[in-house]
Amino acid sequence: MIRRFLAFTAVAAFAVLLLPAQPLAAQVSGLPVFNSGVPRGIYVAGDYGFPEGGGNTLAATGAIGLGMLGFTGTIGSYSPGSSGSSDAVYGGTANLRLIGGPLIPFFVNLQAGVGYGDLAGYKTTHVPVGVGVGLTIPLPIFGLKPWFAPRWDYTSVSGLGSGDNSRFGYSAGLDISFIFGLGLRTAYDWIDPGTGAATTWSVGAKWALGL
Repeated sequence: MIRRFLAFTAVAAFAVLLLPAQPLAAQVSGLPVFNSGVPRGIYVAGDYGFPEGGGNTLAATGAIGLGMLGFTGTIGSYSPGSSGSSDAVYGGTANLRLIGGPLIPFFVNLQAGVGYGDLAGYKTTHVPVGVGVGLTIPLPIFGLKPWFAPRWDYTSVSGLGSGDNSRFGYSAGLDISFIFGLGLRTAYDWIDPGTGAATTWSVGAKWALGL
């Protein structure tokens, strides 16, 4: 099972995205770009996104950390809210730890992702590349991990409105870890598409399995 998971995340690292994906003229809903450091071991997570303009995204993520490298793979369903239909969105990320470790509470890591969504006639490829910084705060009952991640964001759209766009974005969040590997997380995302800011936020839960 672990071998299958490793194969999945390795493929996802080269054909990946972490949502959201946006066409040039209108926002398409998704999730924040999570960049909370290289995972230690394996975890699975479920997240619910609330994008600006309505709709929602429900997604599942698998992640693995292999020393200084980490990979995630995400698959989800976006619903615009105005109809009963939904569209599949999927992707993942590859992460490289620059600073941090078991005895170092502060971390810095690089992240790159790429992914795809066919949303309401917009076939969108999204490529976020950025850096994440954060702090691990151990407490008696639970641990906190606040993080912040600025990025360069490239989107290519084909279909009803074709074109490419590059812009600045950032995400920020808080992970809360409890005993037995259970945890909660929330994140906020801002991106400037050139015609007005677009935002989304999410809440979710995760379970660390270890190795």
